[in-house]
Amino acid sequence: MKAIVVEQPGGIEALELREVDDPQPDPGEVLINIAYSACNWMDTQKRRGVYPDKSITYPHILGSEVAGYIAALGAGVENFKVGDKVAAIIRNGGYAEKCVAHSTTTMKLPEDMDLKLGACFQIVGLTGYHLLFSAHRLEPGDTILVHAIGGAVGLIVTQIAGEAGARVIGTVSSHGKGDTALALGADRIIVRSEEDFVQAALEFTEGSGVDLVIDSLGGDTGFRSHEALRHYGRLINIGETEDWPREQGLRDKLYERSTSFAGFETMAAIPGSARWQAGVDFIVPRVTDGRIQLPIAGTYSLEEVRQMHSNLETRAVSGKLVLSSGLDKA
Repeated sequence: MKAIVVEQPGGIEALELREVDDPQPDPGEVLINIAYSACNWMDTQKRRGVYPDKSITYPHILGSEVAGYIAALGAGVENFKVGDKVAAIIRNGGYAEKCVAHSTTTMKLPEDMDLKLGACFQIVGLTGYHLLFSAHRLEPGDTILVHAIGGAVGLIVTQIAGEAGARVIGTVSSHGKGDTALALGADRIIVRSEEDFVQAALEFTEGSGVDLVIDSLGGDTGFRSHEALRHYGRLINIGETEDWPREQGLRDKLYERSTSFAGFETMAAIPGSARWQAGVDFIVPRVTDGRIQLPIAGTYSLEEVRQMHSNLETRAVSGKLVLSSGLDKA
């Protein structure tokens, strides 16, 4: 089969299209003919060798979120059959024509759901849900500050929080990148190059500060975000584009307002658990009936994977980017 292989960590040139052996499902797993694989920020981190999970080895096939059709069943799998239309979250292997997935992280898709959408909503949808209801305890009237709100996670958080009665403000790097978030219910967009986001957040909350910051930028932006929090507020970091300042400085920030700082991993909800299923039961109906919208900003062939990563890393788009295997010709 064709697959995108990262031999060693590096820039976009590390993404190589190769012929590799087809994977085979172990007990409890399914083999999927992939139609689409979603591109997530962690894919760029794994390609560069900076993803926090140190168990990752190279050569490595990226891709943790796919949609397609069941091609074969491993021993003991009884809740799927060959030909089922499915989506799955996997550890790796999605940038390919086939992959294996554990049955606990595979779900049947409604027959009328577009496969592109099926590939896109799982990680960002479950991330948005568990950010707001597991890592945080969202309440009506809360105010949330989302950095890079034009990205897929930001758009999902905007809609879930809005439905729950919270207010959402967000930052972007330039004009236009927040337009989709505004259309989906964001209350205020802050262009970081033109406004001090801390001051803007404090003005929006009449000086009290926001209840929650969702930060995907890190660095000075993440560090200064503590100044935008209310007393006992929380900052959750879900990624970074630059290194954080010294740990001691961060510790001092936490004490200023008795704020808290947390990391986040979607899979900590534990696939197959009641908590995991609660997220699935929340997200799938809303994506299916359109209450949650997830704009797809671009679809790329396997040969165009480097351009896809470049567009994601430069934040040139708002919405999800999708890699097509060529299986779905519709």
